[in-house]
Amino acid sequence: MTSLRHLFVAAALGAFASASVITAVSPNAAVAGTVTLTAADGATFAGSGARVVLACLPRGTMRTAVADEHGAFRFLNVPVAACSIEADMQGFAAQTIKVVTTADRMAGTDFHLTIAPLRVGVKVGGGLPCHIERLNESSAGC
Repeated sequence: MTSLRHLFVAAALGAFASASVITAVSPNAAVAGTVTLTAADGATFAGSGARVVLACLPRGTMRTAVADEHGAFRFLNVPVAACSIEADMQGFAAQTIKVVTTADRMAGTDFHLTIAPLRVGVKVGGGLPCHIERLNESSAGC
């Protein structure tokens, strides 16, 4: 009976030790923040609907979140690692922030996106190939 009790205690201690080792090997962190948008006139407002992408190395963890109506986002159960977080929204310049997460801690990151410069591309087709050396050069021979 005593040896059976010792066996039970040893098994229970072994299970507890295994659980402790698993917890110690894979600690988790969290990342949260806000996205603020700045209009051309300088007015700021919440980045509701902005896409936020979290990428952590070396494990290759990648997750995506969408900012809520207040511009807030949150990633839970993030591995302890060096991470890159990018926020973007159509019409605004994307911004990337690098963070190093810490076990059992919340890393705070806030993004301030500004209006992106307008880029327009024109492709002329339907004839012979045309090459223009400089932007201000004429395309008369095309």
